[in-house]
Amino acid sequence: MKSLLALESDPQAEFVAVDLALQVKTLFADCPYLCGFAVEDVGGLHGDAGPHETESGFVITHVSFGIPFSLDEARQTRALIASVVAELVAAQPEAYELLRDRTFARTLH
Repeated sequence: MKSLLALESDPQAEFVAVDLALQVKTLFADCPYLCGFAVEDVGGLHGDAGPHETESGFVITHVSFGIPFSLDEARQTRALIASVVAELVAAQPEAYELLRDRTFARTLH
């Protein structure tokens, strides 16, 4: 992952980081019971990545909710997360490095 100093000297990387933050914030707003999730590089996993692998080479893992969800609701949320990640990487390939092996959590104040 790029350091903050590297982001400050690269306006495109800074734009991608801001867009990523906005996309994640929107995702949490759209899914009020979503507590967090991780985006992992498929290459770093052992065995089959499973049904949550995206076309971008990511797998969505460790999805957690604040209330019990049905299996169908959980699958729909995972599919939404995967879609957001895939669209972001397709539009801005630089986002790959910012997403890879990262955990995103809802912040509560």
